[in-house]
Amino acid sequence: MRTQRSKIGRRRKVFKQAKARISFTGKAVTAHAGMAIVSRALDAFGIHDQLNTAFRSLDADRKFPTSIFLQQLMALRILGGNAISDTAILDEPAIKAMFGWRAVAHPTTFARRLKSLTWSHNLALENIVTALSQRVAKPGTQFVAIDSTVATVFGQKIEGACRGYNPHKPGRNSYHPLLAVDVSSRSVVDGYLRPGSCASNDGLDGFIRKIVAEADRPGEQIVFRLDKGLTSGRALDTIEELDAGYVGKVKLSATIMGQISRIENWRSIGNGHFAANFRCQLQGWSRARRFVVIERHLPPTKPTEQLAMFDLLEGRYEVVVTNQRLKAENIWRLYNKGAVVEQVIEEVKNDFAATGMRTNHFWANDALFLTGLLAYNLLNCIRRLALPKRLSTARIKRIGFVLLHMPANVVTRSRQIWIKIKRDHPFRLIFYQAMRALA
Repeated sequence: MRTQRSKIGRRRKVFKQAKARISFTGKAVTAHAGMAIVSRALDAFGIHDQLNTAFRSLDADRKFPTSIFLQQLMALRILGGNAISDTAILDEPAIKAMFGWRAVAHPTTFARRLKSLTWSHNLALENIVTALSQRVAKPGTQFVAIDSTVATVFGQKIEGACRGYNPHKPGRNSYHPLLAVDVSSRSVVDGYLRPGSCASNDGLDGFIRKIVAEADRPGEQIVFRLDKGLTSGRALDTIEELDAGYVGKVKLSATIMGQISRIENWRSIGNGHFAANFRCQLQGWSRARRFVVIERHLPPTKPTEQLAMFDLLEGRYEVVVTNQRLKAENIWRLYNKGAVVEQVIEEVKNDFAATGMRTNHFWANDALFLTGLLAYNLLNCIRRLALPKRLSTARIKRIGFVLLHMPANVVTRSRQIWIKIKRDHPFRLIFYQAMRALA
C-alpha cells in the first residue's frame, strides 16, 4: 500500500494487486442498480399503498412515514443486511432516488419507531404476506406445508424469548415461529413469531382457521401437511371441520407399533419398500382415522452386536395419517413433496435474517420477522412472474447476485439522477424483461 495525492492535493491510499490499483476514490457510483426491479415490484403489487393505508395512524407529526421504515427494512434484508445498524448501505443517492426516499433513518430511529407497533399492525403485515403468496399460487388444489422452527436469542432482557425446545442450543432462550408454505409456488402463506416456551402445536388450531378463512379458494381445495410435532387430534378435527385435507406424520408410539405388528398383507411398491393401511383411534382423538405405513428394509445405523427394539425400527417405518383417497405410496410421496418447507425456512432465516434482527420488545420483533417474510415473498413474486423460466426456481441468493447487485455510474444532469449500467452487461436482457413484466 502507498499513498498519493489527488488532483486537489488530498492524500489517498492506493493498493496494488497484480496489474490493478485499488483506491476508495469513486464519488458517483453504486453497486445496487438492480434494486430498481424491487422498487418497481413494490409499486406493481401495491405494497406501498397497502403499507400507507395500514400504518397511517402512526404517522401523525412524524418526519418519516412508517411505510418508508418498513420498505427500508425489506430493502435491507434483500441486500443481505443482518442488523438494523446495516441500514447505512441504503444511504446512497441511487437507492434513495429509485425508491423515492428523502432520507434513510438512523438505526436508533428504527428501534424507537418499531416499539409503537402492536398486534393489530402486525396482522396487517401478515395480510400483505398472504396477498403476495396468492399472486403466484396455482389454480386447483393448494398443498400447504406447516412447520415450526427455533431461533436462538442471545440476551437476557428480550421480551418473549424463553427457554424451551432448542435442539441447537439446549437451555438457551429462543423464539419458536410458525410458518405455512405453499409447496407448488414456494411462497410463504402466513407466519408469526411465538415465545420459545410454546410447544410445536400451540396456536396451530387458530393458525389453520386463519389460513382457510383468508384463502382464495374453498377449504375443499386445500391440503395441509403436518410434521410429527404438529399432528394432533385437535388439529385434525379443525381441518376436517373446515372440509380441508391433510397428510400428517405420526410418531412410532406403542399403539402405532401394535397396529403395525398386526398387518398381514404388505404390498410391494419397488426399491425394497412395502405399503399397507390400517384404521386406528389414538388416545385423545375423537374418532378412528386412516393410517398409511411404508416399510423400508434398511440396515441398522448402529452396527453393534445387540440393538434395542426401537434402534431396529429406526428409519424402517414411516406412518402418515390422512383423509385423502389416494394409494398408500402416493400419500407417502405427497407428504415427502412437502419437505420443501424446510428449504424455504432455511432461506428465510439465513438469506433474509428473518429471525436475526431483534429489539427488546416482542411485537417489534414480530414485525421484523414479518418484514423478512415480506422480502422473501416479494423476490419470490419477481422470480416467478418476471424472470425467464430458467430462473423461476433459482435460489433467492442467486437472484440477488444476478440482478440486484449491478454496478453503475450515477450522474446528475438537469436535476435528474441517471443510473448508467455497463452497456454490455451479461444480464441486460433479463433486466429488461423483468422491468417490462412489472410495468
